[in-house]
Amino acid sequence: MEEKKSFGDFLIGLGVITAEQLKKASQEQRQKGERLEQTIVRLGFAKEELVLHCLADYFNLPYVDLDTYLIDEKVVKTISEEMARRHTLIPLFKIGNTLTIAMTNPLNLLALDELRNKVKTEVEIAISTEKKIKKAIEQHYGAATAGLEQTLQNLMKGNFTASSEEPSDYKKTYDLVMKEMPTGPIDEAPAARMLDLVVMQAIRDRASDIHFEPDEKALRVRFRIDGFLYESLTLPKQIHPALTSRIKILAEMDIAETRLPQDGNFNVKMEKRGFEIRVSTFPTIYGENVVLRILDQTSPLFQLEELGFSEETLGHFKQLVRKTSGIILVTGPTGSGKTTTLYALLNMINSKEKNIITIEDPVEYRLALIRQTQINPKAGINFATGLRSILRQDPDIIMIGEIRDLETSEIAMQAALTGHLVLSTLHTNDAPEAISRLVDIGVEPYLIASCVVGVLAQRLVRTICPDCKTPYQADPATFNDLNGEGGSSKEPLTLYRGKGCKHCKHSGYWGRTGIYELLLVNEEIKKLISEKASTQVIREVARKTAGLVPLRLDGLQKVLKGITTLDEVDRVAN
Repeated sequence: MEEKKSFGDFLIGLGVITAEQLKKASQEQRQKGERLEQTIVRLGFAKEELVLHCLADYFNLPYVDLDTYLIDEKVVKTISEEMARRHTLIPLFKIGNTLTIAMTNPLNLLALDELRNKVKTEVEIAISTEKKIKKAIEQHYGAATAGLEQTLQNLMKGNFTASSEEPSDYKKTYDLVMKEMPTGPIDEAPAARMLDLVVMQAIRDRASDIHFEPDEKALRVRFRIDGFLYESLTLPKQIHPALTSRIKILAEMDIAETRLPQDGNFNVKMEKRGFEIRVSTFPTIYGENVVLRILDQTSPLFQLEELGFSEETLGHFKQLVRKTSGIILVTGPTGSGKTTTLYALLNMINSKEKNIITIEDPVEYRLALIRQTQINPKAGINFATGLRSILRQDPDIIMIGEIRDLETSEIAMQAALTGHLVLSTLHTNDAPEAISRLVDIGVEPYLIASCVVGVLAQRLVRTICPDCKTPYQADPATFNDLNGEGGSSKEPLTLYRGKGCKHCKHSGYWGRTGIYELLLVNEEIKKLISEKASTQVIREVARKTAGLVPLRLDGLQKVLKGITTLDEVDRVAN
């Protein structure tokens, strides 16, 4: 009897991937602990839908397109939302004693055993993509989260008296999953329950921040999603003191102090995912403004390939980080994704053979095998003093959260000159401006020329919502703009935009990607830096000799590919 082919060989036989691609994917799969199909999709060797169609054929299972499939609402309720999210599966229909579900991994035997024990029936599998299953979960379990407004109305009946006593359910990490969205009046402490509901909703909406903003007569709650603030709720003003006290207790802050800004943090768990919540309070004329930053501690770090680099820029950037010494800078304004890029970079070069140490403000994500330190001015640890100590720890690679002053700059330069690879960030508008910024700080040009090997400037643009993405013909002005900078065709241009739908909260956008500008410091650029050439001269020479692609041009190329819109590129890189 002929032995069955492996799934990888099966894909090669179908012409989906090549043998070389399978070899690379298999190596990456073992390193990352992923399933082979996930690695193939992540590396861009094939589209997810095609790979999962093949997976279904390989296991002789049906493939279901959940965008067009009518799911039985009664059957959905046979399993909890928590289980559906945890295992990324959704019930489709039930015939007799057999429940059919959609999932991405038919070999997840633990999930299947748990499901069989839960529903007490036979379970059959259909295959679908992770994205479509998650979308179906949002749609069909939406009734739970859609009840937020009604639940909050029920909570309004509670007693919102601020208390300095620690709540009985207080713990540094508390579990949001244990408290499902109720439908009737709430008996728990209203402020505690309300905070849980708001945080749960923010996490499900992919919010990075929650703003509690007191006005004269109301408390406004806003979520920052994909870089933009959206109003989520408006609550009665009398809720504000109790809600603020609850947050302060969890974050171990002084609830009696309302005149001074305070910072703190606490942790929550939701659907088996851990989140760190960073808290900042600030006194205003209407009471304390509170902002919660949400950091997903269990989400896997981005790979560089997932950040939106063009193939050419990604190749050059990877070559830079293979160097054993020098300084690599990532630049851009606050909120442009610099930290994400640095973490992806560290994730790529991390290994047991290297000693990697970071000093950050603050440490946002915990990285295995990497020694991470947070600055602590009260204890006398700033970037400069911390960096001096790091150099005595025999590091190979050093990551500095930000270069802010001459002292830190000079120590970083010295580290690079003595055989260390140094990664850091600066606040500049583009890559060539990083050179003039270092000069303005007080660093000697010859040191910059000797140490800096590359500068990456970046911005984040929102990507078009796939659910409401529609084509349109570009007007003449747009055509001229793109034809002059990013396009070459004289034919009428077809571009894309989102018309707005429920999935994207009628914004037309879903998620974000980066646009980039990479300055490679070659011999010509080194000479110009040493000669104190202007930023404009460095920029022009870099375009001619180092292949520098300006931020705006990289953005326009993404417009032509239908990834983002011209409005987004104009917003961040005009």
